[in-house]
Amino acid sequence: MKLNRYIFITTSLVILILVATSLNSCEYLVESSKGDATRATESNQVISLQKDEAKLLVEASKYNLDVIELCNIIEEEKVDEDVKDLVEEIKNEQLAVLEKYNEVASENVISIPRYSNLKQEEISKLNDSVSLEIHLKLLSSKIQNQKELLDKLSDTTNNRSFKSLAESANTTLEKSLDKTEETIKIIHTDS
Repeated sequence: MKLNRYIFITTSLVILILVATSLNSCEYLVESSKGDATRATESNQVISLQKDEAKLLVEASKYNLDVIELCNIIEEEKVDEDVKDLVEEIKNEQLAVLEKYNEVASENVISIPRYSNLKQEEISKLNDSVSLEIHLKLLSSKIQNQKELLDKLSDTTNNRSFKSLAESANTTLEKSLDKTEETIKIIHTDS
């Protein structure tokens, strides 16, 4: 009788331990799958943010290349030397910004364009235009668009290199905008 009681108690304890372990592992599996879902969601959000950052950097670099191309077009025209000098300064500033774009892009494994996005119709309009002011207003618009994209990039990112790029490039872009306005004033005083 004692043996039956001993077997009964031992079997009951083993069954109780197995049931408790099973419940505990089920709870672990449920928590684990919730954790996996949370990690997947966070991962997707990070990927989405990185895609947005890359798009903004690519768009800003396109405008940058357009500004450089516009500067080349203006330099080729018959304009006052003061105007050419200011446009050359703007172009050199934009080349420095492009270099920063390339550095940040390579650090973050982003491919940015290497060619201007100006449409052939825009270039031919500029070459046919008599008014240099149209060129400069388009130049100013491209610089302003580039600045707005960098502001948006700075606002949406937590990446230090993007924030640093936006800050330094925006300072340079402000100088370029001021020089564009100065060039337009020179044109108006010469007229």
